[in-house]
Amino acid sequence: MTEPMLETDFWAIIDATAKFAADAERQEDELRAALRELNPRQIEAFELAFQRELQRSNTWDLWGADYVIHGGASDDGFEYFQRWLIAKGHRVFSAALADPDGLAGIVADEPGGPREFEEFAYVAGEVWSEKTEISVDDSASSYPTGGATPQQPSGVEFEDSEEHLAARYPKLWARFGNTPLT
Repeated sequence: MTEPMLETDFWAIIDATAKFAADAERQEDELRAALRELNPRQIEAFELAFQRELQRSNTWDLWGADYVIHGGASDDGFEYFQRWLIAKGHRVFSAALADPDGLAGIVADEPGGPREFEEFAYVAGEVWSEKTEISVDDSASSYPTGGATPQQPSGVEFEDSEEHLAARYPKLWARFGNTPLT
């Protein structure tokens, strides 16, 4: 069984692509190029590391932050937000885990629109399939797909009320509180 890539190696790859975060297609292309330098087992290890970071960021604190930023957040929407957060690089990801309300200063400089990056998570599987000529969906595939993120986030659930969210995320609320809650 493949072990996850070392955290330092994983973040070195992500950080090398994060400088292109303003252009999602370019960042995907840079990730694709970096992963093409790896063999299939190393790509599997990268995917396991990606899933590990998704699991680490599966917290009610971050989901609540996403909820305030977007005026609501579905299960899928939150996962796409987690992918966006990983794509921002280790410094931003770690800062968000330590202080989700601190995202107010990070996302404030970005143009409007969702802070989501669904496609970022598919790149490793695409490159793995290119190299092995096996679909990641093939039942005989050794590619580690899904299932890494627990059903329930860790921590204390946020309340869906303006008062609670404004108190729990004062910086984010000051920046995004005018977004209607869904």
